[in-house]
Amino acid sequence: MDTSEDKDTGDSPTEPSPTAPPAAAAPPASGAGPAPELSVMATRVVVPEPAGPPVAPPGDGTGNRANDGTGDGTGGDSPAVARGRRPRRWRRRVAWLVAVPVVLLLAVVAAWAIDSATNADAVARNTELVGTPVGGMSRAQLDAAVLRLDEQLPSTKVVIDTGDLTLASTAGDLGLSIDPTATSKAVMDAGRTGSVLTRPVEWARSFVTPRAADVELQVDQAKLDAALTTLEGDKRTAPVEPGLVEKDGAIVLTPGVNGVQLEPAAVLAALPPSLGNVGEEVRVEAKRTTVPPKTSDAQVQALVDEANKVVSSKINVKAGNQSFTLDGKDLLGGFTIDTSSGAPKLSLSDKAIGLQLAKQQPSASANPTGVKFDISGGVPVPVAGKDAQVCCGEGASAQIVDALLAGKTDVEVPTRTMAAAEGVTWANSLGVKEVIGQFTTPHAAGEPRVTNIHKMADTIRGAVIPPGATFSVNDYVGRRTADKGYVSAPVIINNKHEMDIGGGVSQFATTFFNAAFFGGLDIPQYQMHSEYISRYPYGREATLFYPNVDLKIRNNSPYGVVIWPTYTDRSLTVQLWSTKYASGEQTAQSQSSGCGPVTTERTRTFVDGHTEKDKFQGNYYCGP
Repeated sequence: MDTSEDKDTGDSPTEPSPTAPPAAAAPPASGAGPAPELSVMATRVVVPEPAGPPVAPPGDGTGNRANDGTGDGTGGDSPAVARGRRPRRWRRRVAWLVAVPVVLLLAVVAAWAIDSATNADAVARNTELVGTPVGGMSRAQLDAAVLRLDEQLPSTKVVIDTGDLTLASTAGDLGLSIDPTATSKAVMDAGRTGSVLTRPVEWARSFVTPRAADVELQVDQAKLDAALTTLEGDKRTAPVEPGLVEKDGAIVLTPGVNGVQLEPAAVLAALPPSLGNVGEEVRVEAKRTTVPPKTSDAQVQALVDEANKVVSSKINVKAGNQSFTLDGKDLLGGFTIDTSSGAPKLSLSDKAIGLQLAKQQPSASANPTGVKFDISGGVPVPVAGKDAQVCCGEGASAQIVDALLAGKTDVEVPTRTMAAAEGVTWANSLGVKEVIGQFTTPHAAGEPRVTNIHKMADTIRGAVIPPGATFSVNDYVGRRTADKGYVSAPVIINNKHEMDIGGGVSQFATTFFNAAFFGGLDIPQYQMHSEYISRYPYGREATLFYPNVDLKIRNNSPYGVVIWPTYTDRSLTVQLWSTKYASGEQTAQSQSSGCGPVTTERTRTFVDGHTEKDKFQGNYYCGP
């Protein structure tokens, strides 16, 4: 056998020794096939393919291999044979190049699987949370670590660069804090999410570069809004919403104004994706923006047009058995814009509607429960009336506005029940505490007319005139009839003395007139007798005849006025109880006796010191 070393010199074929011919093949054992031939060349083992009896290579019969034209004819391997061995060597090298990484990868996968199973309930190995090593921690340990970081975060300085302003604050003042639950979950998920094919590689890489986990932040929106408002100071201008106002008897638009401010959403969006280490300064670049009003001028102009349509309209309102007429121009101050449901819409305040309804109602309905007063021992005490249906129930204002906008002239609205107790509460708030005016007139005793005077006094006693309301004797008492207890007595009709049911009640009217005259109340409607009657003050008296001749007293004070008539068999007295607001006195008269026209002047002095004059006129019949 050739023991010389076969040296590989690159791509050149190995030349055998010229003095060492190849060994002859041994004959096969008897009864067996040819045994495989083992030949050793240097350190390589060559296993030739099994074959039949050896066939001598073609040659010259001397034992030397035939020269193929490239050798020297000495019997060594030819270059073609050497080239046949080269592919085998390269296949082995490729196999090793493939096998080694596969084996390493399988080893990494096996190690990752074992590590993952062993630490299934702990944070993945080599994990850092904003610079703090947390790998291998249990969930409880991790939660504690997160809470410690949350305690450090509030003092972290945050600098906001808006381009034109630099604002410095802290995470805590801006309402930023760590969300412990979300953060712990994110850390526990690190290395356990994503493709299962890449997890082993990431696990191996973590031994060189630790996994970085970020905290999950949460924000107190109200605190952030307040902090940014404070930081911007007078550099911040909030948008002004467009509106509507009354001007020269119409509704006009007040345009909206854009604001300039740092939006909280812009600050949150500009926060860096990772905080680095808790406690390190955080820099944020967020531009201030122009903030338009939420509602456009065009939207409000449409509402202005609607409002002016209402202003130019009138509508009859029916609530139960009450009816009122509303003039749209009287609602000018009550228009508002309602944005509670998103899109702006025109609204009218209940207060504005209520005030107008109160002005339009008959005076009796201003005290719907019919509460009256009793005066006992000089102390006025309310006496409850009855529950009443009043205007207006829920949704009435909206119905009125909708009807006006739709161009309707009539609308029926729901009522509500006003309890008698509500009436008492209202009466107690009227400030009825003292006599502000009174007057007494005499009459003969026992006459039929006295029955009628006393009947009217009993009917009206304790009646209340609310602030701003007008009391009508005819409306309150109604027609005087025998069924009501009135009797026939003398009257003057067209300058003639006749008899009629209810005669004599003009004495009540005259006494009431004078109490109001000296009490400083308005007297918008009255009529003097056509003949002067000596038991009454000259040029300062009034008569009644249902339904056209009436006496109306208006309460021009901010307090309630209670009418309190009393009588004896020879006189009638009317007291008016309230809180003193004005007093009246007669300061001039065109004449003091006789027939013909007469004018009486009154001067009223109010509690604030100012005075007013008004005049009352009559014309006494002089006869044929």
